[in-house]
Amino acid sequence: MLKQLLLIAVPLLTAIPSLFCQQDAREHCGLLKTHKLRYLSIADSSAYIILNGDSAIEYHHYDKYRLTARLEWAGECEYNLILSSVDIPGFVYHPGDVMHVRIDRIEGDLIYYYSTINGNGWEGKLRILPN
Repeated sequence: MLKQLLLIAVPLLTAIPSLFCQQDAREHCGLLKTHKLRYLSIADSSAYIILNGDSAIEYHHYDKYRLTARLEWAGECEYNLILSSVDIPGFVYHPGDVMHVRIDRIEGDLIYYYSTINGNGWEGKLRILPN
């Protein structure tokens, strides 16, 4: 009997913290609408993005290149990023392309997200920087 109870209780107890983490992420996503974030999952370690309500600017290669975009928020933790201009050499996406971004979770100053654009999708990680 105790063994059966543990088989039910342990998975239930381990699921409860993740439910709270997801709720906390939803509550904190709204705060990200005006923040500076550093990319941690791309080759260019100098790259960062500044979100400012309905616009975004990404800086690459130590501020030498940039990408500008318009943001359309689809919910607290999701937005569409519509590329406006790109001057990054060899960049595969172009003005008018739409990237969908879903913030999956926030742990401290780390943001975990999933993005899709033109049929390509990937997971990524960002660090919240001081404004």
